[in-house]
Amino acid sequence: MHLANNAMGAVSDVVEKAHRQFLDDRIEQGASWEAALEQHDRLRDGFATLIGAKPHEIALCYAATQALGVVSSCFDWRDRQTIVFDDYSFPSVTQLWRVQERRGARVRQVAADADGLIRPEYFTPQIDESVAIVSASHVCYKNGHRLDAAGVAREAHAAGALFALDDYQSCGSRPFDVRAADVDILVAGTVKFMLGSPGVALMYVREELHDQLHPTVTGWFGQESPHAMRIDAHVEAPDAAKFQIGTPALCAIYDSVAGLELLQSVGVDKVSTWIDHITGVLFTRLAEEGFVSATPSDPAQHGPQVAIRSHDAAKAVEMLAARDITSSHRDNNIRTAWHFYNTPDDVEALIEGLKAIRPLMVSADA
Repeated sequence: MHLANNAMGAVSDVVEKAHRQFLDDRIEQGASWEAALEQHDRLRDGFATLIGAKPHEIALCYAATQALGVVSSCFDWRDRQTIVFDDYSFPSVTQLWRVQERRGARVRQVAADADGLIRPEYFTPQIDESVAIVSASHVCYKNGHRLDAAGVAREAHAAGALFALDDYQSCGSRPFDVRAADVDILVAGTVKFMLGSPGVALMYVREELHDQLHPTVTGWFGQESPHAMRIDAHVEAPDAAKFQIGTPALCAIYDSVAGLELLQSVGVDKVSTWIDHITGVLFTRLAEEGFVSATPSDPAQHGPQVAIRSHDAAKAVEMLAARDITSSHRDNNIRTAWHFYNTPDDVEALIEGLKAIRPLMVSADA
């Protein structure tokens, strides 16, 4: 029973077939660049459709942090030297922003409240005219809290700062339109709710920024004409492709195209509706059995993850695995993450598993 979708989505038959296709193309064609680049463009187009963007606003990268690292190379941190990020940003993202201090930047951090929530207004005291970019996580990797992204975008833009959103823990689990939310930069990866493989991250950069941002970390996939193989000049691509670097993880791209197309064949609206339903069932059952959720039960405040408090989450995850329930843990919470293929029977199996390890669990009566 796969409840670790926030770590890696379940492997589908179409992804397994695509993985084999990558090798078949290499065997049959030798240097299978033409076939691989077709997959590259399919993924770029498919992701644009998913998030309400245009294909030329999408870059294919290796990891979300690497993508943001290329963006960070566009700033010299003199006129606007401050970076703002939230407590729930993934550690590698915060490490990237903090290392910019070596290049002259300053960082400010937005804390969660006593209920573990981060609201848009919490960013306000940290944002002024010195801020170049505000970076936030759409869904917290630790407790599943979902941020009001559009609200934070308003806070950032009111001070003239850019807004970058890490959507890795949500993308593919519910509809999201980058234009409607007024996001400038969005990063996500395919290995979780988009049902692909690790080694592929996708980045949206709003087209109005293409003439303003010029990365100093680049490679041949970031050039206007990659196959020109120029060594006498750097001519960056005129669109978001400029944020690409070198040869991407081609096998993972094959897998990720298949996973994304499977997701889109189901329909993200349907996926979101089902996730809201089945997590609602889970919240009810947790309360009935006296277990404590670290995740807000309000659908407007959580993503596909429901984190459950434990005294020893590592041991609890191990014991659930012995019952064929795959989950993960952070901050002494058991992290369960739900997708369209999870069922009400999965909820009951999880509840029975938790009851079997009740001494390891935090009790609502405590």
